[in-house]
Amino acid sequence: MKTTKAPRVPVLENAFEVNLPKLMRAAKATGSSRLVLDDGDVRTVAVLTETRLAVFLGGRQWVVNIVPVQCLRDRVRRLMTCPRAHEGNFQSLYFLGSELACRHCHALRYRTNIAANGTDRARIARSKLLLKMGAEPGELVAARKPFKWRKKHLFLVSCVERLTFVHYRNVREWLRRT
Repeated sequence: MKTTKAPRVPVLENAFEVNLPKLMRAAKATGSSRLVLDDGDVRTVAVLTETRLAVFLGGRQWVVNIVPVQCLRDRVRRLMTCPRAHEGNFQSLYFLGSELACRHCHALRYRTNIAANGTDRARIARSKLLLKMGAEPGELVAARKPFKWRKKHLFLVSCVERLTFVHYRNVREWLRRT
C-alpha cells in the first residue's frame, strides 16, 4: 500500500527563502519580471529572467543562474544553481547571515512537528532505529538476527551509540545550565 508523504515543514533556522516556482507563478500572475519579496522582517526586490534571477539581499546583489532540467514526458523544470558553486540544482535558496546558498551549504534542517529541539530529534531517531533493528521495549541494543549481515548490524549499533551520546550530552548540558 502506498503511503502519502507528509507535507514539508518550514526550516528551523530564521532563513529568508527564495523559492523559484513561487517566483515564477507570481511573475506569470502579475505579468512583470520585477517582484517584491516580503517575509515579515525582510523586504526586497527580485528580477526574474529566463536564465537568471537577481535578488538584492544583505546590501548586496545576488545573481543566480537558472538551468533547465529535463523531466519525464519531455517536460522542462527550471532550477537554480547554488552561488557557492555547489554541485546540484535547487528549487529554493536561503539567505542566512550574509550569504545566499542552498540548505546543504547552510546546513539547514527541517523541523518536525513532533520534536522542536535536537535532543528530542535524537531520542526519536534512536527509538525508530531500535524498532527497525527489532529491539524489544526496554532493550538497549537489539541482538543480531541470524539473517542480518554482521557489518550492517555493527553499523546500526554504532548509530544507536551515537544517537544515545547526543541525547545524553544534551541532557547533561541542560542539567549544568539549571
